[in-house]
Amino acid sequence: MKTNPSTAQFALVALIVLSATTLLFAVTIRGSSGNGEDSGAPHWLLLGRSKNLSLHGNGKTATMRREIVCPNQDVENTQPAPVLTLSGSCDSGATMLVYQLQSTAANLAVTFKSLAGFDGTNANNFGVMICDSPNNTIELCTNAPASNIPNITTTTTKGSVTFTVPGTFPSYSAGTAQQGQGLTFFVIIQETPPLPLGMQPTVVIQ
Repeated sequence: MKTNPSTAQFALVALIVLSATTLLFAVTIRGSSGNGEDSGAPHWLLLGRSKNLSLHGNGKTATMRREIVCPNQDVENTQPAPVLTLSGSCDSGATMLVYQLQSTAANLAVTFKSLAGFDGTNANNFGVMICDSPNNTIELCTNAPASNIPNITTTTTKGSVTFTVPGTFPSYSAGTAQQGQGLTFFVIIQETPPLPLGMQPTVVIQ
């Protein structure tokens, strides 16, 4: 059987383009203890959790709240010689966006768009945050062990990541008042230079 060279070439080019723009990963699980402990919160908690926001899309609904963390525990204002013009940022520029969601929808896909400084080729830059230590009780996290997290798939582009949750969206018991309740995602971006965050990412569900 002969293959049309032009058809084969087109298929190869299409595959290369797809691989360069969209990547598929199994979800990464990260424990909140990796960001710090309660006693050091001023060094890692950049912006406390927001009030609940409502999301709507494709006939589905969800509630969400957000928190911002410095994963390197380097909140600018806690540095030995803070730069006042960088107040409200992480000194290294590494910034973690934490989002906690609740929903009753089935097969919910959550997309975070307009992620400046996002490297979607590194699976450690996005995933699910779980509560894994009694020494960190004030960060938003999923109050469940890694074994209770569903088989979430993730798709990334240069400036976005989509988490697709199979089946009915999971319901978890509440953690502490600060840990909240719900499935909690994280996204790490690199601010260069490490200026305070400007426009926030767009969150879409479907």
